[in-house]
Amino acid sequence: MDIRSLKYFLEVCKHGSLSKAAKNLYISQQGLSKAISTLEKEINAPLFYRNSNGSNLTKYGEYLKDKSVSIVYQFDILTEGIKEMAHKDNHLIKIGVSYGVLNSLSMDLFDSFKEINPNIDLSIEEYTDFECEEAVLNNQVDIGFAVSHIDKNKFDYKLIKSERLYALVSKMHPLCTKDYLDFNDLKNEKIIISSKSSKVYHNFLIKCLESNFDPNIIKESKEMILIHDLSKHNEGIGISIHYAHTPNCKIKYIPFKDNSFTWDIYIITKKNIQLNDNLTLFMNYIFSSLNLSIN
Repeated sequence: MDIRSLKYFLEVCKHGSLSKAAKNLYISQQGLSKAISTLEKEINAPLFYRNSNGSNLTKYGEYLKDKSVSIVYQFDILTEGIKEMAHKDNHLIKIGVSYGVLNSLSMDLFDSFKEINPNIDLSIEEYTDFECEEAVLNNQVDIGFAVSHIDKNKFDYKLIKSERLYALVSKMHPLCTKDYLDFNDLKNEKIIISSKSSKVYHNFLIKCLESNFDPNIIKESKEMILIHDLSKHNEGIGISIHYAHTPNCKIKYIPFKDNSFTWDIYIITKKNIQLNDNLTLFMNYIFSSLNLSIN
């Protein structure tokens, strides 16, 4: 017994005639008759009294009709619900972003896309750098805005923005007189930086180790604004991008002489996946808005 058989049965009940029901179902009368006979064999009971005036229900048919109406109705609700969910999913882009990326790219970039494409919804979730990559790999999100370095064996990716990383030095600190810093300048300084879950932390640590010292990291934080505030109060020297939303009159942003110490944002997708039309549209919009080539 299946839903189609029950729908056929109810259609015969509705019209009281195999021929009328078959016509309404766009199947042959022979095919409908066979389906009803199969249903009767499955339940081992007759459903109709066949006569010249049509088909009247037996007591078994009355019982099945009474129960089938609810079953078919619930099944239709179920299938329509799933179709609606699938439709929404096809018009929903799930985006993962590393902490700090929204500050760098601005929410206006995403809001403008939604204004141009009101039929496409964007769901944006912030993650640590490594969690963002995992979210893409595990299909929790469709696309990620992640921080370098990116594993080329796991992801397709494109650089969309590169920012210098700075030493955030209070104007009360002696180093504020410098225009550029070597990593060795920080050898005996207290360092405030993003947490171990960020790639900035690990990239900074590598640079310090290359300069033959372990940095004295006194504070780690996922909150970029906290790094700036602590630096402003001369609690230590922060390592971060230029965070324009924080009043910085008490901070000097000093770049490093090493131009390779940057904070690079990549747009990433899972390796070799087929992008749907909406995702392709979104990526092309990002590239166009940032004046990047699509290929």
